[in-house]
Order: sequence, then C-alpha cells, then structure tokens
Amino acid sequence: MGIWMRDLETGQEQLHGTACLASIRRQVLPELEKWLQRGLDAGLFATEGATPLIVVVWLVDSAQVMLIKPAGEDDALMRFIATVPFAAPVLNHILTSPHDAISVVDCGGIMRYISPTHERWLGLRSGEAVGRPAHQIIPNSRMAEVAASGVAEIGQPYSADGVATRIVSRIPIRVGGAVVGVVGRTLFKGPEVVQRMYREVSRLQNEVTRYQRTLGVMAPEPESLGRLVGNSAPMLDLKKEIRVVAELDVPVLILGESGVGKELVAQALHDLSPRRKQQMVSLNLAALPASLLEAELFGYAPGSFTGSHKQGRIGKFELADKSTVFLDEIGDISADIQVKLLRVLEDYTVERLGEHRSRKVDFRLVAATHRKMDDLVALGQFRLDLFYRLAGVTLHVPGLSERLEDIPELLTHFIQQFCARNRWEVPEVHPEVAPFLAQQAWPGNVRQLRQRIEEALVFSARQTLERRHFERHGASRQPRVHAPALAMAVPLENPLTMTQHMQKAVREAVEAHGGNKQRAARALGISRSHLYRLLGG
Repeated sequence: MGIWMRDLETGQEQLHGTACLASIRRQVLPELEKWLQRGLDAGLFATEGATPLIVVVWLVDSAQVMLIKPAGEDDALMRFIATVPFAAPVLNHILTSPHDAISVVDCGGIMRYISPTHERWLGLRSGEAVGRPAHQIIPNSRMAEVAASGVAEIGQPYSADGVATRIVSRIPIRVGGAVVGVVGRTLFKGPEVVQRMYREVSRLQNEVTRYQRTLGVMAPEPESLGRLVGNSAPMLDLKKEIRVVAELDVPVLILGESGVGKELVAQALHDLSPRRKQQMVSLNLAALPASLLEAELFGYAPGSFTGSHKQGRIGKFELADKSTVFLDEIGDISADIQVKLLRVLEDYTVERLGEHRSRKVDFRLVAATHRKMDDLVALGQFRLDLFYRLAGVTLHVPGLSERLEDIPELLTHFIQQFCARNRWEVPEVHPEVAPFLAQQAWPGNVRQLRQRIEEALVFSARQTLERRHFERHGASRQPRVHAPALAMAVPLENPLTMTQHMQKAVREAVEAHGGNKQRAARALGISRSHLYRLLGG
C-alpha cells in the first residue's frame, strides 16, 4: 500500500510507502494519462503488470493524490476493480440505485451508511442517519437483531404501516469469523409487484415441497411449526421460543386471544420435544360440563356411575403417559376441578373415579387459554398455586393486529389450502385485497381471517379474487363487541358488577347476530360453552 502525491503545476512528486517511485511511475502513468484524457477528476482504475495495482485518484486543487494497492488474488473487490474499466460508475450506481437501496450498520446496530434513495424515502437529510441506532431511523428495523444473531434474513417482506410494499435482505458481514456489521438491501416496488412476487415464491415453494416428499427428503422443520404462518418479528420470536422450550421438560401455559392458533403452538411444542414419538392427547376443557370433564381427565372404574361403560375408561392423563397432554381453555374450569388437577400436577399420580388405587403417569402438560389469568387470580376465580404449576413457562401468541404484515402470506396460504382441498385452480388475487384486509379489525384473529378468505373464494366463482368479494355483508360483518371488552370493562375489585356487565355484553351480541349463539361467541372471542354459562343456560 502506498500514497503518491503529484503537483500538476510544479511536477513535484512524493511517494509514501515501501515501493519504488520509478517502478510505480512506469506502471501507473500510462493508465493515468488515459484516465485524465476522459476528463475525470476522481475515481479508480487498475494497472497491469507482474503485480497488478489498484489506483484510487483524487484531484485536490492542483495536486493529484493516489492511493495505490496491489490487487491480491483473494480480494474480490480488488479483482472487480482490476478487471472492470468502469468499476467506479458501477459501484456508484449500486449505491445510488432508485430501486435497490443500501444501508449499513455496525455490530452494535448503529447506522454507518444509508444510500440517498433510502434517505429520500425516509425523509432524511444527507448524512442525518449516521451514528444513530438503526431502529430510530428505519421503522421495524431488524438490523440490530441480525447483527446480534449473525443469521441472514433474505427476501423478507417489509412494512412500516402494516402492508408489505418492500422486499428486504439483511446480511451479516464477518471479519475473522466475527460479525462486524450488517448490510441491508431494500427492493423498492409497488404493492402489486410485491403481491406478484409472493404468488410466484409461494408457487415455487409448493413445488419444492412436493419434490421433497416425492424423493423422501423432508425439511428439518416439523410440519406443525411450519403451520404457524408468518415471518413478522413477533412470529419469528414465537418460533424461536418454541424451539427453546420444546426440548425442556417443563409445563407450558400458552396465552393469546381466541383464534390466534394456540393449538398449533401446542402441537409444535410436542413435535419438537423428546416425547414426539407418542401422539399428543388433547382436550378442550370448556366443551364439557364439570361432571363429564372429571371422567375425561382421570378416567373411571367399571360401573362408577349411571351411563358409564361397563369396562370403565382410561383418562386423558393416562393416555398421555410418555407423551404430552394439551388442555385447552384451562381458564374456564371450575373450582373443584382445579383442586383435583393441582393434586395430579403435584405428584403426577392419577386415581380413576370409583377406584382407590393411584397410578403413576409421566406426561408433559401444555395448557392454553384466551382468558387473562392475572385477572382471574385477582378475582379469586383461579387458584394461584395451580397457576404457578401450569405456568412453568409462558408463551404469548400474538394477535393478528400485532402482525398485520403477515396478512399477505396468510392470504396466500389460506387460498392455496382451500383450492387444494376443493381441487380448484389457484386464482389471481387483485393487488388491493391484501391492503384492504390489513385495514380491517380482526377480533377473531387468524381463524376469522381464514373464514372470510374462504367465504370470499366461494363467491368469487373461481375468478380473480377481489375486494368486493369480502364486502358482501358490508360493515355489519364486523362484530360489535370485542373480546377485551368482556375482561376489562369494569374495575377488577367488583366481580359482581363485572359478571353483570359480561352477561349484558353477551345478550347484546346474541341479539346482534340474530340469536345465533355460535356466531355471538365467535364475535366475543369466547367459547360457546362459556357463553351459555353467562346466559344462565
């Protein structure tokens, strides 16, 4: 490496470095004269010879300053400069492209460079972002997370307002094996282009999956984890937590609004656990009255009660021996079932109804609820000691409002599922559909979104899926009461008033849905059995 300075007026020259000035002049001057004839005052070029050189030139007043470096065979940048005569314009185009913006952060997530295109899109002055944390500059930035993990994110949808209109890649840069920074590339396209890209990528992914199955080569990620559709930050965090927790023999409590996919999380936990060779045993606790629920959970001896099987019956806990038992709607169980469940979780022994013999069982418990457990405990409706037994680890499943950027991917996923099930051709989707869906309220979350997409497909008559297919019922399709209203409408210290308020909300919801209790329960985000209890029958 050397620095050669040449005064154009006096001809005086200085060389700082170990190379011989005469040798440098012989190799560099012929190329430099060609370069000057093109009228350039700054740039770079390469020379040929026994040792190829890369020359970076600046014209400062009446002096030329040249940075000279040998072009090593293992240096891709130097090879590029040495072999492309117009290397400088190419690099300048990459940095100023109106379609492909670049940003660079260091290992601490601090912005070191952001291209002019990106600055204009973000409304920044030139150089304003340098030295500031990436998340303060770019909404929903994940540059710092990639710098910390060292795992590249390629071709991800990006949205600053819930609708994906950009495709981004975040690539960690390593020096000596350590991550020193991250380069971000943003592809600027319109919403319709992004939608078209999604459809094409989805089609190619389906082909790859089909070929993998044909060849007997399956992806290492279990199918149940793959069914958790979405690559937003909340979903990526959830999948990461599932992988960590699944291997541990601890009880898990899954929290989330109705319709977010808590049962999919439970299945993924089981499929990634050491117990995956056995089938997971599931039971919805809100679907049965307390008298039958006890028999389902613990089993019963022959002739234990009227209507029981003569041979007796094994309970869910015994069925889940060496496996996982998933108890959904755990927040809806009665006080007496809570006591019996606590006893099982203390010593992992089960006593069937009508018997006086305990059986040792080895199961991993996963429970789920859409209820706010802290509120239930505060109201005295759920035992604190049982809550601690259930919540060895707590996982939160984000609602759809927390991950609106996943809607285009969910839209594609549900369309493909519906068409495969009904042997339909996958239709075109109008570009305005995904933005329209992202602007809607989804109190029923992913379950409600799926129902609306499938209903719209039915009435699209196998033609292009358009916004009008989702507007058949107008605004009346949006439920009047949201689930959070049932839990937080009144102060917690007044449980009687709270119950009365919940009953009033339920009656209004049933009336709003023409007496259809199933739709009313779905709109409220509660189970139908819980709705019946609130109605008193």
